[in-house]
Amino acid sequence: MSNANRHEIQRGYGSAERPLAGDLWERDSREKILAMRDRGNLEPAHNQVDFGRYYRPEFAQLELQKLWMKTWLYACREEDIPNVGDRVPFQLGPRSFLIVRSQRDEFKAFYNSCPHRGTQLCAVAGSGDSIRCPFHSWEFKLDGALKHIPSHWDFKSVNTANGRLREVQLGRWGGFIFINADPQAPSLEAALSVMPEHFREYAPQERYTAAHFRKLVRANWKIVQEAFEESYHVVATHPQAVPFSGDTQARYDIWDSESGHVGRQITPSAVPSMHADPSATTIAAVSAFAAILKAWHYPDAELPTFDPKADLRAQLGDWHRSVQTQQYGAPTEAPDAVMIDSTLYFMFPHFALWMSESIPFAYKFTPHQTDPELSYFEVRLLRRFPKGASRPPASPVIEIGPDERIEDKAPAFSFLASVFDQDMANMPLIQAGVRSADPQRNHSQLGTYQEMIIQHWNELVDRYLAR
Repeated sequence: MSNANRHEIQRGYGSAERPLAGDLWERDSREKILAMRDRGNLEPAHNQVDFGRYYRPEFAQLELQKLWMKTWLYACREEDIPNVGDRVPFQLGPRSFLIVRSQRDEFKAFYNSCPHRGTQLCAVAGSGDSIRCPFHSWEFKLDGALKHIPSHWDFKSVNTANGRLREVQLGRWGGFIFINADPQAPSLEAALSVMPEHFREYAPQERYTAAHFRKLVRANWKIVQEAFEESYHVVATHPQAVPFSGDTQARYDIWDSESGHVGRQITPSAVPSMHADPSATTIAAVSAFAAILKAWHYPDAELPTFDPKADLRAQLGDWHRSVQTQQYGAPTEAPDAVMIDSTLYFMFPHFALWMSESIPFAYKFTPHQTDPELSYFEVRLLRRFPKGASRPPASPVIEIGPDERIEDKAPAFSFLASVFDQDMANMPLIQAGVRSADPQRNHSQLGTYQEMIIQHWNELVDRYLAR
């Protein structure tokens, strides 16, 4: 479908009793923040994707060279390396980078390779006054400068000018650290597009990693990410959410420029889906969602009693604001949309961040070291902490194997771990299915509206690979 005709498409399916996300946001009981007023500037032009990109090794190799090594990538959080000298590796397919806190408020990123004989310098998180190669003890300052070479008399050609670690660009936003291996790449700010302004009040830098896992998945990284770029799968994959999650009423936006690509999916909560039984009521949806919030965030809070004659979402928003203020000691005037709904932003190529006090997660999707039919799915729970208190230490990452359940390995995610497990159960089936398609019709058939982010992300992959 051409852009000229896209204004004719249906943008969600709702009713007066089960409104579209945009209509709910228009009725919000609090002042609308910029994110609620802003609308995307692009809609993709095609709706099918060749399946070969999900398994062909030559496609993965092109992605590594022309996409991963040319874009801004979410590597870690500042809180992961809280002290000067702390460092972590960032694995990107067969590539590896080293991120170090070089000064109190300065970070550096390097190729994770000793310039002597290539030994990896940082295999696991660590700390120290310098960076030392475990093979021959070549030593580097925290800023990458050469510090010491044993038997330097035999390496007369190596000096402080040519012996330093090879550095890559590093940028920071919202407590996240991003790197870019392309020295000519536009700024991180350009790549973030609308996100800094949209997340200004949400302030992700004022949160800490309360729980953290990384799961090895039997599927290509794009397949895994695409599972989260639409709400269309909810009715089949998460049927328990249909009575209180408006998947059919979701809104999708894309902001696109030469240097920045951001997609947004807004799925309203505390409202029944159009897939729900006709007898499902809004007050039942609001009550169910309040119980979920209590169990997930505020186990000691008392559940509210809702007045069916008043604005139910406003009542739920007021209760959520109240219990959050009690827990963290900082009053909030965040809109109902932020307190209740599931709003997920995607920054190309692999970073996703929820603007939601209900589901405060950050996602990372990365390729496997060698196999294009494997990938890593990484999730952080970013909680607030009491006003005036010290930032709690970041929770260490839990590694989860391809056949292990998130629910078993990461209990801190509570019932949402089982929701992730529902998603993960689909991944090997999709990977096997794209391999099994008719060679004469080896492509997807995507929804015009609900899968528009998937359409555009694949268009962007093609655009980068064509450069």
